[in-house]
Amino acid sequence: MKRALLIGVGSYASEALPDLDSPASDLKDWARLLRDPGLGAFDDVRPSLDGDSHTAQVTLYDFLTSADPHDFLLVYYSGHGRLHDDHRLYLTASDTDPERLPPTAVPTDELRHWIDECRASELVLILDCCHAGAIGDLKQRGDRSRIVVVSAGATELAHEGDGHKQHALPSAFSGPFLEGLRTGAADRDGNGIISVREAFEYAAVRMVGRERRQTPQMRAAGVGDLILSNAPRRPELIPGDLLALTRNGLASARVLAVDELSNWAYGNQRTREQLVAAFETLEALERDPAERVAARARQALTGRLRVARAEMEDEPELEPPGDPDWPAGSTFYEVNVRFFYDSDGDGHGDLRGITEKLDYLRRLGVDCLLLNPVMASPSPGEGRAASDFEAIDEGLGQPSHLLELLSLAHRQGLRVVLDLVLNHTSDQHPWFQASRSEPEGPYGNFYVWSDAGDGYAEADEPLGSHGAGWTFDGRRRQYYWHRYGRHEPDLNYDAPEVRAAIRDVMEFWLRQGVDGLRLLTVPYLFERSGTPSKGLDETHRYLRELRSWLDSRYPNRIIIGWSEDWPQAADAYFGTADQPECHLVMYASLMPSLLLAMRRETHRPVSQVLAQMRDQPDGRHWAVFLRNGEEMSLGLLPEREREELLHTYAPLARMRGATGIRRRTASLLNDDRGQLELAFALLLSMPGVPVLYYGDEIGMGENLSLPGHLAINTPMQWAPDRNGGFSMAQPENLPAPLIHESIYGYMAVNVENQLRSRSSLLHVIEKLIETRHAWSAFSRPGCRVVRSTNPAVLAFLRGERGDEVLCLFNFSKYPQTTTLTLSSHAGRRPRELMGGAEFPEVRESGEYDLGLAGHGFFWLSLAVEAAPSPAGAPVTQ
Repeated sequence: MKRALLIGVGSYASEALPDLDSPASDLKDWARLLRDPGLGAFDDVRPSLDGDSHTAQVTLYDFLTSADPHDFLLVYYSGHGRLHDDHRLYLTASDTDPERLPPTAVPTDELRHWIDECRASELVLILDCCHAGAIGDLKQRGDRSRIVVVSAGATELAHEGDGHKQHALPSAFSGPFLEGLRTGAADRDGNGIISVREAFEYAAVRMVGRERRQTPQMRAAGVGDLILSNAPRRPELIPGDLLALTRNGLASARVLAVDELSNWAYGNQRTREQLVAAFETLEALERDPAERVAARARQALTGRLRVARAEMEDEPELEPPGDPDWPAGSTFYEVNVRFFYDSDGDGHGDLRGITEKLDYLRRLGVDCLLLNPVMASPSPGEGRAASDFEAIDEGLGQPSHLLELLSLAHRQGLRVVLDLVLNHTSDQHPWFQASRSEPEGPYGNFYVWSDAGDGYAEADEPLGSHGAGWTFDGRRRQYYWHRYGRHEPDLNYDAPEVRAAIRDVMEFWLRQGVDGLRLLTVPYLFERSGTPSKGLDETHRYLRELRSWLDSRYPNRIIIGWSEDWPQAADAYFGTADQPECHLVMYASLMPSLLLAMRRETHRPVSQVLAQMRDQPDGRHWAVFLRNGEEMSLGLLPEREREELLHTYAPLARMRGATGIRRRTASLLNDDRGQLELAFALLLSMPGVPVLYYGDEIGMGENLSLPGHLAINTPMQWAPDRNGGFSMAQPENLPAPLIHESIYGYMAVNVENQLRSRSSLLHVIEKLIETRHAWSAFSRPGCRVVRSTNPAVLAFLRGERGDEVLCLFNFSKYPQTTTLTLSSHAGRRPRELMGGAEFPEVRESGEYDLGLAGHGFFWLSLAVEAAPSPAGAPVTQ
C-alpha cells in the first residue's frame, strides 16, 4: 500500500514560537494531491494538524512500526524546527516549550531510529522546517530504500509562504515542490511519472535567486530515486506514438501513419476534439512534399472519413447545463490570447496557453473568459477584421485546441465567450475578393458599393475609426464604404444573404461549444443617407431576429452588445421585454467618469453614470469595465473635460492616441494602491457583470514606445524570469517587448511575486471577487443611490429589501466623514463584509454618520438577519 502521514503545526501555546499560516495550507494541498487517483494515488493519507508532542510521537511511532514490507510510506512535517545544544534537531508541537525541548518536542534522533527499524520497503521523509538539514543520515538496511528531503540546511531558516489565515500559501519549499507535481512540470523526461528527485530538483531550481536564502537538500540510502507521483494526464488528442509516426523522416513511415491515423479516427469512442485533431493532422499530411504521402492523405479525407467528418459537423455541441441566466453574479476576464501565455515556445500566446493557465484563473475567482478576436486576420487588422470567419488566426492554435480549452474550462465551471466583429471584414476575405471580381456573382452584393462614392456624409464615425469613408477599387471600378480603415470594407446588411451568412458564422462557433459571442461594432451595421447611420431601427430589428433564433436553438448561450456610448444610449441594445436583443450590454464611459471623480474629488461623474444604468429585468445585465485593449476614448466627453483628463492623466504626447489615452488602469492611477483598490471595488460592486482585463489584476503598465494599441497589449507578466515567464522563445520573437522599466517592469510586477505577498493587489482583487460571490446581493439587478452629505462620498445599495449591501467610496485623497440617509434601515447594525467588523446601529431617524480613509471604501451588510460571515465564504488557497 501507499500510505502517507502528514503532520503540520501552525498554532503554538508558547509565545516564543510564533504561529504559522502555511502548515494548514501545506497539509491541505499535500493531502489533495496524494489522494488524487490520477496523481499520487495513495491508498491512505492521514493529516494531523496542531497536535501536542505526545500525540505527534505516538502517531509517528504507530505509523512507522505498523508498516508491511511491501508498503511505500511518505512522512511529511511542516512547522518550527529547533536545535538543542546547537546540533540536535527537534520537531515542535503545539505544546512545545523552546526552553524544554527534549520533553516537549519530537526528537529526530528517535525518529531516525524508528525509520531505521521500519519494515516498509520504500520510505520518503520530507521535513519542511528550520534547520531540517540537522537530522543526519539514515542507515542502509538490506534492500530497503530511504530518501530524506529537507527544505533547509542545518544552519538555515525555512520560510513559510506569504498570505494569512484566509489566504495562506504553501511554504517556500512546499509551494514549488507541489507545483511541479500538480502541473507535471517536474516530469523532465516526459515519461508520465515523477520521481522524488525530479520533484526535488524542480523545487530547488525554482527557489534559486529568492531574496531569502534557503537551500533544500536530498539524501538517499539504498536507492538513487523513488517514484512519487504520476504526472497529470493531459487529454491526449492523438496517441503519442501515432503522432511521432506522422513526423518520421521516412516517406514510407508517413504513408503508414496516414493509414493508422485513418483507422484510429474511424474507431469508436473518439471525442469531438480528437476527431478534429485527426482531420487537422491529415490535412497537414495532404501538403507533404512526398506526393505518395499527400495522395494517401487526400484519399483518407475523401474516403470513409468524409462520412465521419460530415456527421461530426452536422451534430451540434450538447447544450451546457445550467441556468440560462448564468451571467448573473459572474465575473468576466477579458484576454488577448496572443499576449497571455505561450505554450509551445514560438513566442506568441496561444489557446493552449489559456488552457494551461486555467488553474490561475480559477484561483482568481473569475467565471467566464472573454477572448478577443481569434478569427483569422491579416496583421494590419489587429484581429479586428476577419479574413476567414471560420478559421483560427495563425499562431493562436488549431480548432482542436479551442475544443480542448472549451472542454477543460467547462469541466472546471468556467464559461468561454468569443469576440465577433460584425460590421466589416478584411479586404483579404474571400467574400470581398469575389465581390470585387464578380459584381454579378453570388458575393457581388455582400459589400456597400457606389459609383460616385459620395453618400452617407452624415454618418457618425466610430471612436478610433481611422479614416471612415469611401475608397475606390480599381478592379471593380467602384467605391466601397468602410466605417473604419480602408482595409476593412463594410458588409451590406441590407442584403439578406449577408444577414444569413453572419448567422451561419455565429452558428459555426456556437456549435463548437462557446458559451456566447460579443458582437463588436454592432451599432454600425446599416447605413442610411441623412442619418448618423448608427443604431438604426434596422439594426435593432436584425438583433431581435438573432436573439429569437438564438433562444430557440441555443437557449443557454448569450450575445453581448458593445456600444461606444453613455448607458442611456446603450440601453437600447437590450431591446424590450417582448422583443429582447442582447443579454449583456457594454458601454464605454465608466473609466473616464471615474478619473474625473478622482481628479475633482467628487462622486458626481460616477453617480451620473449610475443614474443612467436603468434597472434590467432578469436575463439582462450591464457589463461594466475599467480598461480594455484599446485606447481609452474621450470622444463622449465635452471638450473642457477632455482637456482636463488629458492634462492630468496623459501629460506627454506619447500617452495620447487618436481619440484618447493609451494607458492601463494602474498607470492612469499612478500606481496608487488606494485609488486602485477603490477602482476595482467600485467595478465589482456596480450593477451587472464586471469585466477585468488581463494583467490589470497585478497592476501591469504599458509600453509607450510601442505604436497604437500595442502599448497596452504587452505579454502577461507571470514571473521574474526569462521573458517574464510568458515564453521560452528568444525575446525578438515575442509579439511585443516586455516592460522592463522599474515601476511596472516584469521583475517587479508579476503574478509569482504577488502570490507570495499577502498585501499584493492580486490578493486584494481575489478577496473582492470571493466576497462578491459569497453575497447574493451583488448578483441581483438594481442599484439605489443613497443620499450623502459629503460630495466626495458615493453610497449606493445593492440587493433586495431585507438583504442589502451598502457600498461606500471616498473619491478624495483625504479622510472624509458623511451623513447618510438610511430611513428604511433604522435599527440595523451594518457589518463589514470582508473583515466581519460590526458598525454602530442605524438611528431611528435614519441618519447615519460614517468616516472613510482617503480613497477608502466599505462594503457593509444591511441584512435583516445575520448574513453569511466571512468565515463561511469560499476560501482561496
